[in-house]
Amino acid sequence: MTSPALTKQSLGTGYVVATGVVITGALLAHGISTVHLSLVDMVILGVGLTPALALVTANYWLPVSGLSGDQIWTAAEWCGLGIALFTLIKIVVLLAPIPQSSMIPSILASGVAVGGFGGILFGWLLELRRSRRRLAQSNEVLFRVFRHDLRNNLNVALGHLGELQRETAERGSPKSRAHVEQLSETIDGIIGTTEKARQIEFAFDADRRAREPIDLVPCVREQAKKITETHPEATVELDLPEQSQVYADWMLDIVFRNVIENAVVHCEETPTLYISVEERGRTVFVHIGDNCPSIPQHERDVLNSGVETQLCHSKGVGLWLTTWIVESYGGAVHLTTTGDGNTVTLELCGPTVLDEIRQTLREWP
Repeated sequence: MTSPALTKQSLGTGYVVATGVVITGALLAHGISTVHLSLVDMVILGVGLTPALALVTANYWLPVSGLSGDQIWTAAEWCGLGIALFTLIKIVVLLAPIPQSSMIPSILASGVAVGGFGGILFGWLLELRRSRRRLAQSNEVLFRVFRHDLRNNLNVALGHLGELQRETAERGSPKSRAHVEQLSETIDGIIGTTEKARQIEFAFDADRRAREPIDLVPCVREQAKKITETHPEATVELDLPEQSQVYADWMLDIVFRNVIENAVVHCEETPTLYISVEERGRTVFVHIGDNCPSIPQHERDVLNSGVETQLCHSKGVGLWLTTWIVESYGGAVHLTTTGDGNTVTLELCGPTVLDEIRQTLREWP
């Protein structure tokens, strides 16, 4: 049986835990050896034991704190730097010509514990900030590749494919024409995915979008009309109030379009949709049901957990985009399934009293 390989993550975590154990042991030993603990002694011990025990349990909270690998090692280095800094300060204090007391050992150990925990906390914040900056940079590069490079190349390929379609229409066999048509549909689908990448970029940049009270009823009716025009076989049954205000922006149309199109496209039978709106206080629920086959359990698990892996992932990005947009509004997406079909429930926030006052002032003559 081979032993697990040492990594910077395991070494860093081990160093932090060992440091916490040593400091905790020193504080407890001093507390036990002291015959009469004063209130000040207990306060000093408590101040030291709290960060020391946090270091002891670093094996549990550090790997799930958003850091991994070299980042944990860097945080451990900052822990050591914090310990060294506070130890140096304590040595300077001990060398100063001041009266010594029995509290010096506990003060020293507590200071080391505080320095170690402060160092690892500072290192964690720095690494988290660096990770966010790298993530933002990688997102910018990926979005640019999807929006420009890949899309432009696909448009060029689509142009050549158009020439091939004309040639096969004149001299090609039915089998060749079928292959060309399938290839054209596939490229169109990829181009549509690149357009969703641009929408995802907007969904993540919620701070730059101006949200305001919007009546969702016209949005739902418009998307229901469009889907019946593009898919005449689809039936959409609406149960809507005269109006229903939610706190959203222009991307609300994308939310309804994605959910409605997803239901119609994936339906194996003649698609029938049931859309209703329910208001509970200042929360609005939009229920979009269908008669499609049940969504596979692994896809529901992915959407509920918000985590994808190579073995467990969902198809496409439509529902992800919907979820991110709705969450940027402060809402949530709920997915339920039965033997009769699936229901996507969009939980949206209604306008606040302040929003209603602003709207009234805008409409004031």
